[in-house]
Amino acid sequence: MSNIVPGPYDDRIIPAAAMPLRPPPPYRDRYEVDLPDGDRVELPLLPLPDGTHAIVSLCITENSFELEDRLSSAMAELAQPLRPEVIVGMPTLGLVFAASVARKLGHRHYVPLSYSRKFWFDDALSIAVHSITSPAQVKQVYIDPRILNRLRGRRVVLVEDVISTGTTIAAQITLMSRVQAEVVGIVTAMQETRVWIERLGAIDPRYPTLVRSCIRCPLFRRTPDGWVPDWSTLPD
Repeated sequence: MSNIVPGPYDDRIIPAAAMPLRPPPPYRDRYEVDLPDGDRVELPLLPLPDGTHAIVSLCITENSFELEDRLSSAMAELAQPLRPEVIVGMPTLGLVFAASVARKLGHRHYVPLSYSRKFWFDDALSIAVHSITSPAQVKQVYIDPRILNRLRGRRVVLVEDVISTGTTIAAQITLMSRVQAEVVGIVTAMQETRVWIERLGAIDPRYPTLVRSCIRCPLFRRTPDGWVPDWSTLPD
């Protein structure tokens, strides 16, 4: 285990009808995640920079179209009872799901946030964000002022690929409040660990209860024989 590095990125969907029991830990570089329809998907384990922990890697732009379609369909089902008027997507990977969820809900369009500052953007319609997968980078996320009318006074569901530390979702919540949009739900493909619960709860105790996700994964800890899930970190 001295040289654990990420292996080739791929996903393998394991049908429930032909599904053996999930292999027991420790794991070398893959983990089988439960999907909402009862099947499982094998995803890579990604070692974190500290060298002692790993997370399940969901990188939807590198995943199969089948997995994206399954997850976005399940996410649309989670969002539908919230009666959203607008779906908001966070760059970069959240945009893939947000566009698909909005289409599957029958919406005409969605609101994509952007890391790229166009010359007509307004700094007042932006906020700084950072993520667990880009710990050294602080980015600025923007709303295009030309589509601000889609947000003000509307019921909004935020769509993301993964919620882990909660920093990007917290930034989105703050930005939505700034433009007077009502966040009625937060829908993600994956919940990763429990850190986000405390961070969102610090903004408002109701925000953790608004999070709905297709799959949940714990943090993994390094052992001499492989990666072992720390079930105490699994989201409820």
